[in-house]
Order: sequence, then structure tokens, then C-alpha cells
Amino acid sequence: MNLNKNNLTGYLRKKKCIGSSEPILDMRQIGDGLKNQIYQVTTPQQRLMVKQAHSRVQIKERWWTDRKRIFAENSCIEILANILPPDTFPDALSEDRTNFVLVTTGPTKDAVVWETELSGGRVDLQIAAQAGELLAAVHNVTAGQRELKAMFKDQKAFEQLRIQPLYESIAGAFPDIQKQVESRAKELMKPGKCLVLADLRPRNVYVNNGEIFLVDFATAHYGHPSFDLGFYAADLCLKAMLNHPQKAAFLEAINVFWMSYFRIAEYPKTEEVEREALSDFGCLLLAAVAGRAPSIEADEAFRDITYRICQSLMFTELEKIEDITEFINRTLIDG
Repeated sequence: MNLNKNNLTGYLRKKKCIGSSEPILDMRQIGDGLKNQIYQVTTPQQRLMVKQAHSRVQIKERWWTDRKRIFAENSCIEILANILPPDTFPDALSEDRTNFVLVTTGPTKDAVVWETELSGGRVDLQIAAQAGELLAAVHNVTAGQRELKAMFKDQKAFEQLRIQPLYESIAGAFPDIQKQVESRAKELMKPGKCLVLADLRPRNVYVNNGEIFLVDFATAHYGHPSFDLGFYAADLCLKAMLNHPQKAAFLEAINVFWMSYFRIAEYPKTEEVEREALSDFGCLLLAAVAGRAPSIEADEAFRDITYRICQSLMFTELEKIEDITEFINRTLIDG
């Protein structure tokens, strides 16, 4: 069964997610629809998110994905319930193992996607700080937990949606850094250290009155914390590169997130993780413009400067994130 606007109301009533006479005030498709079909449904009593996983990414190229990743998302939500404040993530209401559907609560009515706020030039550093603190809490509590390691041992979705299209794609396209990129990819697939969300970025964060609400945990797995750090930083850095008038604000959002995270990170070998995160930052930034499904269509000049920043991040001797972002700022100014 493929969900659509015509059958979604009946499906939700059948699953008892909404009452038999509960009216639908609003139903809209959200997201880009490439990997999942996602609907936001509003009734007088509640706001729901309905996600159905696709078996392949909706692009011309054949790119198959494991639909069971939707079950890992449900498991991740269960774990977050023991770690994070209750209003910072959704509650799972229904898991459909036949049709690969997950129904959860949604953000509050007035919440907006952080990506939208950033696009409008509103760079709230307090939101960046909260994101870093919540991520550190997840990594701290789940580090070294054998039961969680067994629960999230399947890394197929992470490999299909992160390693192959991001790391492996740029490794093949850039011979000068191929060995280093392949080494990072191999390291990220080794037995992990903690629960990794693997999709923390502004488009998966809702904000309302200075509070955040996290969504989308389909690539969650027991892995390496450096990926979460690099993934967030790469997203904000790309925004800085695309928005020169506000590049300093976006780079400062990286600093605040990074420092807020490491201020409370207390699992073993955090210094080593920070060095690894810089390499992942570089790889993921380059993949955003030259990976299998790039975030933007970049011209040669933009790809070149992204590649140079990537190289610098992977081989840098700088240790403080403020020095890293200052270097990136100077590189963007000099061109």
C-alpha cells in the first residue's frame, strides 16, 4: 500500500491514530520526497507526522535503499525517550511493518523548520547551542552500551544513504584524497562507540520560542560520534559559502554548536573524536557539492574552493574550531 492524500485519512483511522469522527484540518506533503513520503496531518486535537520509506531514491539513477530503516527510527525514538527532554523529539504512535510506515507526533503548531529561519537570515546561536548539547547528551548516555550496540548493529541504511553516496563517491572522483576518504569510510563502518543520529541538520530541526524539536532518525545506528559533528558542520558551512553577506554568522553557528557539544561531552577519547570530526566535516562538505546526490549544482569555481577547504580540514594542524572557521572565512574571502 502506497499512502497518498486520498487514502491517508482512512489509514490513520484504521490504525487508531485519529478518532473515527476526528476531522482533518490540514494535510500536506513535506520534504523532498526522494527517500520517503512524508505527510504532516493536523486535527483539532493533535499534529501528526506520517512517514513511509521508499525502496529506492526517487532519482533517474537506480539507487536502492533498505525500507527497514523506518524501524530503526522507531527504535531510536524509544531510546531518546530515556535521554532527552520530552518536548524535543516526537512520540511514536504506530509502526506498520507491512507497509514500512511510521506515525509520530509532530512539532507544535507554531514551530518552523530551522532551515527556513536560516534561509530568512535569522541565525539564532542559542538554537545551535541547544543542538550541540542535546547531541552530546545522546552520545554520553549511549556510549559503551552493549544492549544498544546489539539493537542498532544493522548499518545497512547508513551505508546506503551516507557511506556510498557521500564518501565512496568523492573517493572515486578525487584521486588526491582517495586514500584518506576511503580510510574515513572504513573507520565509520567499524564497530561503534555510541548511538549516532546521522541526520542532524537544520532541515530536521523545528524551532519555536527558542526551543528545538528534532525529527528524522532513519539512519540512526551504533557508530562513531564524529559523523554527527561533521554532518552538522558541513551543512552550516555550505550555507556560509552560499550566503557571503552572512557567512560569519553561519560559521559562528558551527563554533557555538561544536563548543557546546564538547563542553559537556564526557565519553572516552573526545579529543580523538574531535580530530576525526574535522576529517568527516571536510569529506561531507565536498560530498554536498560533488557526491552522488549533491545538495546544489555547483560550477567549477565553487567545486574548486570546496575541494580546497576539504583538503585543509582533512590535513589541518589547527585544533580549535574557532581557528578552523576563521581559516574557512579567509579562504572564502580570498577565493
